[in-house]
Amino acid sequence: MTVKKAVSLGVGIGVLFIIVLIIYGVTHTFNQTKSEDHLVKGVDLSAYQGEIDWELLADQNIDFAFIKATEGKDYVDEQFKTNWEESQKTQLKVGAYHFLSYETTGKDQASNFIKNVPVSDKILPPVVDLELYGIYEANPLPKEQVKIILDEFLKEVEANYGVKPIIYTTQRIFKMYIGTDYKDYKIWIVDLDNSWPETLPNGETFTFWQYSHRGMMDGYNGDETFVDSNLYNGTYAEFIEEFF
Repeated sequence: MTVKKAVSLGVGIGVLFIIVLIIYGVTHTFNQTKSEDHLVKGVDLSAYQGEIDWELLADQNIDFAFIKATEGKDYVDEQFKTNWEESQKTQLKVGAYHFLSYETTGKDQASNFIKNVPVSDKILPPVVDLELYGIYEANPLPKEQVKIILDEFLKEVEANYGVKPIIYTTQRIFKMYIGTDYKDYKIWIVDLDNSWPETLPNGETFTFWQYSHRGMMDGYNGDETFVDSNLYNGTYAEFIEEFF
């Protein structure tokens, strides 16, 4: 073996060793044994994932799941009823979310959510999904208009469930519509750069972090190959204490 070949082989082995270490580190971090201080992981799902084998899904080292329930004033996710009932049979902590529309009142949208999501002290708080969609991506509504819809939804839902809803949103929309308001609401922030966001744009801390839209798990057969991956900002003991 020439010196050049030996060096190349050594470099190759070194690179392979580093890759193995990285894989081990990621695997160890995301698949550690359950304990009170383990990393609290979860997913959010909708009809896009098709029929879900909840027992299989729950057995893949996740702790919680948020399920799409409703959108606007009359849309109900076609898989919500089944997903809700089947998820309750697992050890997962489960919650439901509503996709907020800008084309109808917050009160009507809250009524849609309330009609479809049972009240229980064994579930995670309701979530309102605040995003831009369709024509609003290029032409967002003024903050004042969105605030009227959002405030009405939050008020009605809190009155029904006895807990403040969680607000799910991106960094961009947080700056547009949340700002320094809603400091008494828990925030589920979308930040896909895979670096743990230390604080929100207003200096507050987040409760949940959605770090990927391309998680892959076994147990579903829908048109969407991926699931959204999320982490809770705290230990499992803190998670249980905060919500249950």
